[in-house]
Amino acid sequence: MSRIVSWNALLVCVSASFFAFTASAAPPQALNKTVTVKYGHFTPATCSNGRPNRLTRIITQQIYVSTQGRLFARTSATAGSASRQKDLAPSSSGQYRFSGDKIVSTRAAASGAIQETITFDSSYQSCSAEVVTGLDAGKPYVWISLFGHTCTATGKSVVSNVSCSVSPGNSFTD
Repeated sequence: MSRIVSWNALLVCVSASFFAFTASAAPPQALNKTVTVKYGHFTPATCSNGRPNRLTRIITQQIYVSTQGRLFARTSATAGSASRQKDLAPSSSGQYRFSGDKIVSTRAAASGAIQETITFDSSYQSCSAEVVTGLDAGKPYVWISLFGHTCTATGKSVVSNVSCSVSPGNSFTD
């Protein structure tokens, strides 16, 4: 599912999620599990190299919930021939956090942000994910492409093929 919301609305959601996180530990059913979220994200844009963006960025995220409830994450992205991978430890910016029984992730762009909400079934054996692109009021979505170019949206972002799965254990050690 994909939606575009105003940055102010996303900021309220992010703030509420952050404060909920400070009081919310990982649910016991989520411990020692890896959550994998994958989706495509395309935004029509003009980039700083003078060319239009024609590539869908494929995002894959693995989030490991340790036996102590700490979240470790690995995010990889590909677009055409470019790719990038980033590992995040629990102390890294709080990008992934529990908000009640959900995992929420917020990534700021040059202008705007992407928020993901992962919802689990009651046993934490399966999940679903929602990806929302938020905009600064009156401004287009702006990001740095995997090729290093600044891209400014000329249309709406489209999120496609969102999938979410849960597996036991730490997939980073496999």
